[in-house]
Amino acid sequence: MSGKRKVSRRDLLQKTIAAAGGAALMAQAGDSFGQAPAVVTKRRFKAWISRGEGPGRTTLHEATLRPIGGRQVVVRTEATNLCYSNVPAVLAPQSPTAPVANALAAAPGRRRMNDMAVIQGHGGIGIVEAVGPEVRRVQVGDRVCVSGTPQCGVCYRCLRGRSDMCQFLSAIGADDLVPIADLDDGSPVYENSHIGGLAELMVTFEEWVVPIFTKLPAADVGMVCSCVSVAGLGATTAHALMVIEPASGVAVVGCGPLGLSAIQGARIAGASTIIGIDPVAGRREIARKVGATHVLDPNVEGGNLVQRVRSLTSGPTDRLWSGGRNPGGRRPGAGADYVIEAAGLEQAVPKVERGPDPTGLLPMQQAYQMCSLGGHLITTSIIRGDMVLPGNLFSIGGVTHHGGQAGGCSPMRDIPRFIELLEKGQFDAKSLATTVVPLPQMLEAYEQVAARTTITALMTG
Repeated sequence: MSGKRKVSRRDLLQKTIAAAGGAALMAQAGDSFGQAPAVVTKRRFKAWISRGEGPGRTTLHEATLRPIGGRQVVVRTEATNLCYSNVPAVLAPQSPTAPVANALAAAPGRRRMNDMAVIQGHGGIGIVEAVGPEVRRVQVGDRVCVSGTPQCGVCYRCLRGRSDMCQFLSAIGADDLVPIADLDDGSPVYENSHIGGLAELMVTFEEWVVPIFTKLPAADVGMVCSCVSVAGLGATTAHALMVIEPASGVAVVGCGPLGLSAIQGARIAGASTIIGIDPVAGRREIARKVGATHVLDPNVEGGNLVQRVRSLTSGPTDRLWSGGRNPGGRRPGAGADYVIEAAGLEQAVPKVERGPDPTGLLPMQQAYQMCSLGGHLITTSIIRGDMVLPGNLFSIGGVTHHGGQAGGCSPMRDIPRFIELLEKGQFDAKSLATTVVPLPQMLEAYEQVAARTTITALMTG
């Protein structure tokens, strides 16, 4: 129409970002979809960065954001979980006892994570400040969860109902990471698994982002959207291959934030017997508060732990013709219908009660053995070493083992469900989020996580 200037996509994007208060993030997206990148100009932000040299600890830096493009999304961090499995990388990246960090050591000729400046963290929640020209899932101004597990929706596994094993998970090694910022000395800055979290900004890809529509406080939302709560709730309310039946028996081995989330999920799903197992007395108390009907100390039970779980789940009768389960015999039928293993190895020496096996092997073996014939075992932990099981139990015991990411949940489908559980008061986030600190105090909070003197620590933006 004559007399009127044609409005381009770039004009619309710039107006949107400016209206959202992100003048420093003026994006220049080309008029042709998917071509010119959205350029973020001179955006400075604070980030906790792990570097291989020096004392082997994470330090606070200022960095300058690089231009973004394609499917990239810039998120201003509101809250992020200080995940226990990230302890070695955050507190001592070069420690010889850090199996997760050492697993990232590259073969000759390839990059090593310890040689890079890396923002650690397993995602979080925040507000979208800029998007690349190919992004469709979210818009500037959206509140989002940067998930610990991606969901592209089109890869081999996503198309077969296993988005917890989205094939984009394979693209998180040192050679796959892309720099998202620069330090003042010119060093490029990368993010753990493309998501980071321990910074004022996260730069991720569209497949890692889930829009969430809630106005609840950041700490509460950050708790229910954390990698640990998503895995615990996923294992018990949203697993791709199994559903907890009402009035069933559930055992949760390990009552950290993941296990406590699983206990809540089992309660929400309608389980009637929920057994929380943990050596830390304070965690057993929280387990009772959020839904466990029984709690057990593995140090006290010792070699009798499996039998104790079987006795608590044996049912009202052992008469087989009356629907009972044979509690003894050559193939005892008692045991938990569903077992969630959430113990794992010790990433650091705790300042509270220690479990019977710092490698995590024994809790995982016991989890398998306390599962009933025909029952389901979901494992979620990192362990050290190789596990040995009774051969016949493994081959003909009927136990279905589920291994995977995020407790088997589908992030785009299930994270909004978990938000609704929080909004309706069915999920107790406050009892789990026992330490909440601003960004400058992150390192002190991570020390509490390593010592296991807190249930969950969250860093807020």
